[in-house]
Amino acid sequence: MPAPLDPQPSPPRLPGIRRLLIVGISALLMVALAIAVSLFELKHDREVQHQYENTLAITRLTFDAESLASRIRALEELRAQTGANAAQAGGVLQNAVRSLGIDATEWEQRIADAMGRDLPVEAKMQLSQLRTAIRAMRAALDSRKGVPGSADLAQPSKASPSEPGADTDSDRAYLAAVEAAQAALLSSVRASADRSVLAGYTISEVSTAIVVVASLLALLLGAVLAALVNRAQHESRATIGVMGELLRTDPLTGIANRRCLDENLPIEMARAKRTGTSLTAAMLDLDYFKRYNSRRGHAGGDSLLRTASQSWRSQLRPTDTLVRYGGEEFTLVLPSCDAAQACQLIDRLRPVVPDSQTFSAGVATWDFQESGADLLRRADQALLLAKKYGRNRTIVSGREDQISLPLSSG
Repeated sequence: MPAPLDPQPSPPRLPGIRRLLIVGISALLMVALAIAVSLFELKHDREVQHQYENTLAITRLTFDAESLASRIRALEELRAQTGANAAQAGGVLQNAVRSLGIDATEWEQRIADAMGRDLPVEAKMQLSQLRTAIRAMRAALDSRKGVPGSADLAQPSKASPSEPGADTDSDRAYLAAVEAAQAALLSSVRASADRSVLAGYTISEVSTAIVVVASLLALLLGAVLAALVNRAQHESRATIGVMGELLRTDPLTGIANRRCLDENLPIEMARAKRTGTSLTAAMLDLDYFKRYNSRRGHAGGDSLLRTASQSWRSQLRPTDTLVRYGGEEFTLVLPSCDAAQACQLIDRLRPVVPDSQTFSAGVATWDFQESGADLLRRADQALLLAKKYGRNRTIVSGREDQISLPLSSG
């Protein structure tokens, strides 16, 4: 008889276990990779949030520096206007200088706090330059004759007055230094914010792809990780949206700023040309705002700007755009609106300004050929004529010969 055959060996289990181990370890590695990417994105989101907070703080500092410079210049003008009556105006000037000193001290403390933050070296240098410029303006104010707090207020000075032209040139130089430092700082902060936004967007997109792949390989764990990353993406997009809105919004009034105007005006011009409808721009300027600011103080002036802009916005259509063009000057972009309708709208805006404050307006309707800058220039020229011929009136570009009497302030 032939020898019995050896029994067939059972299939080895090692390769199957090995495959399971390889798949399991690969899944765990994908999960670990996804977790690492998620943690990195969350960390970057916190860094973006920190950058956003720094941007807000530095932006407030720069606008407060502009406010301090304006107040110092206003004190110089008030000192020059008082002249020989400096002794009688001493109490008012002393209070104004004391208030300025308190605000400047608090502002410098905030500068010191900002310098202690994790800011780029360039931003710290520009903050230091801005602080130096404000200090120079204060030192120049204190060094001149008739400055409150000095002996000159008690007794009229017998020394010969300084040359007005020299003071004016000095003031202009100091203001130019403050504006240059402010512009450089805002430019640096904006560039840093734009880089952070771009980096956040790129990291978010790359993280999404990695986590999706890891989720497919890790099955349920990958799905959980995808949900976590989706949440992080929403937070990142929300942060990016807030930062984008911040760059297009005036921080004092809450309405659109000039950057928003530069973006929206070409869009409205293209729509008007496509539909063949009118497009009108108007420039508004609060009358004697500096005088109002001197009477009510800086906080009162800010309150007037905020209240007036919000009251105006409530009177506009959803398609209209109200922009703070700068200082006490505002811009209206009015689609599907001719000059006559624009004048009627402006007349509706006059009664809602607080404290019976008046304003002048210049109106220009687009001719479908000129650029946006030329349209705004014509509206601004009409505004200048309105101010020249008595303020508290509206002048339409091209109809300067029909200049009317000023409106009743009541």
